[in-house]
Amino acid sequence: MPYKSSLAQTFNKKQQLNLTVVVIIILIPAAYIFYWITQSGEISTDDYWYIISHFYSTNGFSSQPTDWLVRSNEHLVLIPAIIYALNIIVTKGSNIGLSSIALLFALGQAILLATLLPDNLRRSRSLFVVVLLCISIFCFTPAAAQNWMRGFSGVAWIGANLFVTAAIFCLTKLVHSQKIFWAISSLLFAVLGSLTYSTAIAVFPVLCLAVLLTRLPLRIVLLYVSGAIAVCTIYILTYRTPDYHRPLSPNASDIFTFIPTYLGAVFTIDIDAARSIGIVGLIIAICCVGYWLTPQARTFRTSWLPWLVLQGYVIGTAFMGAVSRSGFGVESAMQSRYASLPSLFWLSLTVIVLIGLQKFRLNGTTYWQLLITLLAGLTVLILSMYRVGTEASQMIARTASLQPLVTLSVQLGVADTDIIKQVITPSAGQFLNLTDALKQHRLVPFHRPFQSDSLCAFNQQLSSDSLKPSTPQVLPGFFDNLTKLTPEIARVEGWARNRQHRDINCVAILNQNNIVRGFVLTGFPRSDVAKALGRSYAFSGWKGYVRLSPEDQTLFAYASSAPHTDWIKLQNAYKLHQTNPFKELN
Repeated sequence: MPYKSSLAQTFNKKQQLNLTVVVIIILIPAAYIFYWITQSGEISTDDYWYIISHFYSTNGFSSQPTDWLVRSNEHLVLIPAIIYALNIIVTKGSNIGLSSIALLFALGQAILLATLLPDNLRRSRSLFVVVLLCISIFCFTPAAAQNWMRGFSGVAWIGANLFVTAAIFCLTKLVHSQKIFWAISSLLFAVLGSLTYSTAIAVFPVLCLAVLLTRLPLRIVLLYVSGAIAVCTIYILTYRTPDYHRPLSPNASDIFTFIPTYLGAVFTIDIDAARSIGIVGLIIAICCVGYWLTPQARTFRTSWLPWLVLQGYVIGTAFMGAVSRSGFGVESAMQSRYASLPSLFWLSLTVIVLIGLQKFRLNGTTYWQLLITLLAGLTVLILSMYRVGTEASQMIARTASLQPLVTLSVQLGVADTDIIKQVITPSAGQFLNLTDALKQHRLVPFHRPFQSDSLCAFNQQLSSDSLKPSTPQVLPGFFDNLTKLTPEIARVEGWARNRQHRDINCVAILNQNNIVRGFVLTGFPRSDVAKALGRSYAFSGWKGYVRLSPEDQTLFAYASSAPHTDWIKLQNAYKLHQTNPFKELN
């Protein structure tokens, strides 16, 4: 007994250690994504405001069930609408809250995919760890930056992927047990996916083909076919092409080149390279399907099935995207919001090849040569994917860093459509129409005073001793424009950059008596300045708001650079009562 007890303890410790390693492996790529989520800003963007306007107003949430059946573009987004509502209740509508939910969806997807790994990939601990790492990397792909950092998008896209993965998981159980429970569960998850985003509809024909080829009982095949016909018919009958969608490209080659470009875009920003990578992936995938259909592949038939279905689903979404977006050109296949799907394609291909390599395991030299070649190529692709994803994340984070200015504008009560279009959504009216409801219920961006944001220390007092004259050789910059938004509030714009590569903390606007009238936010794009002075000035723009007083005649801009506390005057002054006075906002 003591020996058995000691053995059991050793075994339990070994299990705990293995579990800890697995958790850490899954969490490393997720932690990288979470870092970017923290840089994404609290205000949701783009279509989020259109969607919630259907069921949220100054009266709170709508009690009409039909208001929740929202179509965003061609997608029915019932489940995302419910999640957005829950997020409003829990986090006051924070974008970071939605992004965190998308991260949890991806975690659930990674766990489901890990359970689908066959036993022959678990025999070798090192190989098993490598496969788990691949699952984690591709499920938390940085290339899908828009899904992670714009949480409303991630909830829809990654939520649909999670439901599809659950449907495939149930299909695998069905093949082993042939119990009708798993068939119904599989179809239910596919339907839930379709109510999350229409990409999930692509899994229905693949599921039907899978149950047919695996020779399941006729009643199960009929059940899947009936479910697929019902869902697809409802979708087609209720489909409305958005007004702003361009017609289908008359050139068939645009549609067919869209698919490989869509698959390869997670690894590169070059369209030709993406197309080439996608073509290689498609050829390998087609060869794998062909082999799977032969009698020689009977040992792989079950273990390859879920991964082939996952590939079929991704290719189906690529085809749907090609049909609906070909009018926008092949360039549209490079969108970051698509990337969570091609990532699943490459993950599936990796697992399929690794399972196939186990056939050569008895021939040690050949096996290791093939395995090392595969892992080397995979490493190059993954590093490329992180480069693409990091660049996309940096661009979104840069825009999100300007959100405090939007918070300031709406809390001041001005409708600055220019700033909102630049930072939040091109359809500024959709956001502005909801600001009364957001303000009344103290939701983002009214959940705390703007002084809490990092714009500037708004109540900061500037000592006259800290105000220094202009030094263009160190800190060139201009006060360009002033646009009156209300009788008292005006937007101010200009540019500045510290040539000693120090960050500009803040730009303060003072009147002729050195009284502070407002502060501005730096980091706006200024392509005109960059063209004249160099690329380092590309984001030297600043914008902000001032509260005017009748006594104001001239305004000056002073910039402060870390770590100094001095305020250096920019090169010009702005005279308020000049011949060309304020530009009135449209």
